[in-house]
Amino acid sequence: MTSLMFLVRGPDGAVSHRMEATKTGRGLRFTCTCAEGVDGVHCEHRIALLLGDASHLVEVDREAVAALAALTKGAPLLHAVQRLAQAEAAVAEAQHDLDRARQVLATILAG
Repeated sequence: MTSLMFLVRGPDGAVSHRMEATKTGRGLRFTCTCAEGVDGVHCEHRIALLLGDASHLVEVDREAVAALAALTKGAPLLHAVQRLAQAEAAVAEAQHDLDRARQVLATILAG
């Protein structure tokens, strides 16, 4: 069984959360001790690291990050995370377009 450990900074920069990725017979178990992780919801920490963003790690262990990437390469988990990131980007772009359309309409209505 392969197990990887990561420490990530909390939003305040001081609190650290522990993430653990463990290869299982069914795939990958990836836990985090932040509130979302404990509640069983996807958390930003795990999503960012799965997408290759190690910037929130307390200490970047390149070998562990590379090992995580190797564990998830081609896996349904990585595909789902990538789809989530694409959907979130599409929502942000749509929100920007909506805000801009409202501004244009307000300008036109103001005469």
